[in-house]
Amino acid sequence: MKKWLFLILLFPLICVAQTYRYLGVEDGLSNRRVYCIQKDKTGYMWFLTHEGIDRYNGKEFKRYKLMDGDAEVNSLLNLNWLYIDQEGVLWEIGKKGKVFRYDQIHDCFSLVYKLPMESFSEQPDPVTYAWLDQNKHIWLCNKDTIFLYNTDTKQVTHIKNDISEEITDIEQIDESHFFIGTEMGIHYAQLENNALKLINCDKLESVKAQVSDLHFDKKIRKLFIGTFLRGIMVYDMNTKSVIRPDYNLKDISITRFKPLNDKELLIATDGGGVHKINMDTYQIVPEIVADYNSNCGMNGNSINDIFVDDEERIWLANYPIGITIQNNRYTSYKWIKHSIGNKQSLINDQVNAIIEDREGDLWFATNNGISFLIQRPDNGDRCLVLLKSRKVIKAISFLLYAKWLPELSGQAGTLPVLTR
Repeated sequence: MKKWLFLILLFPLICVAQTYRYLGVEDGLSNRRVYCIQKDKTGYMWFLTHEGIDRYNGKEFKRYKLMDGDAEVNSLLNLNWLYIDQEGVLWEIGKKGKVFRYDQIHDCFSLVYKLPMESFSEQPDPVTYAWLDQNKHIWLCNKDTIFLYNTDTKQVTHIKNDISEEITDIEQIDESHFFIGTEMGIHYAQLENNALKLINCDKLESVKAQVSDLHFDKKIRKLFIGTFLRGIMVYDMNTKSVIRPDYNLKDISITRFKPLNDKELLIATDGGGVHKINMDTYQIVPEIVADYNSNCGMNGNSINDIFVDDEERIWLANYPIGITIQNNRYTSYKWIKHSIGNKQSLINDQVNAIIEDREGDLWFATNNGISFLIQRPDNGDRCLVLLKSRKVIKAISFLLYAKWLPELSGQAGTLPVLTR
């Protein structure tokens, strides 16, 4: 009588961590639509959503209300921008011109300034763009006027907007010079003596597009220009030239630039996922794109904001999911599961044992039979074959990458199975 050798499996077949993690309303996020992502000096993640401001400590969310007196501020016209200044203070600004500052001692947001609405009775949203510069000024911009709120002195300066266009984004070059993107193009300006002076720049003024986001790299002195349906352009201050990359994402809107490292820049889009551009060669390649056929892949392409933390995790404001987190430290994996009516799926999700034979194929002993995963070494394709001629009563347990001996079964490469 032949004796069978059984080896007990004491550890998992493959130990890998999840590449993507998803945070939605079921996890405590106040709303699926997230506009801005920030991280404070304590390590908390902050999300500005359609419902308010959420703080995430890695395990749970806490929602913060914005109060103007006894009234809660929660409309779309009040929840628009979230910034952290150089001292680590968090600021929230809305299109109605209300500025909130996070009070860490009392753990709440305080209203520190609001535009006099009697001056804008015909404008429900007097602020088309708000921005926090490196000089401790919050810019409250509209087509006619720029209000500069000093976060130290709390004084407000009124500046005439000589551009006469709706400002969509601003990047600071040095103490007094700025790139200003608008709905019509981009301008080079100097802020001096409480006046905004436009500086002639033929190359920049030739850019006729609705600017959606700007990123200026001070080391290489290059301005990356994201537009609405017009792709990406790069202004090189060293050569005073405008470069248009060959692969230019012209059919989608650019929502955000974010540095990935010293040489690469992430590009968030509305409908195209996340791409990556080399800041030297201007080569653009897809980086994070939705894979709806994978249970563990990216799950959306509409990205409002993007944040890269110190641990190289990429946080994405991904509508309509909420927040998607990609962790590049771990490799990806494939999820094999049962699908009703699909003969190429696992026969049953209750798997009792797994083995890899000498050909590199995988055998799954389930409660309803055996599935056989064939991997063809020539092209890497995989095919899941269902073995349903006999039902497994007792599954075989074994060690990882066990080598089958011909004398155990009488035939090289075959799998001994106990059946009824």
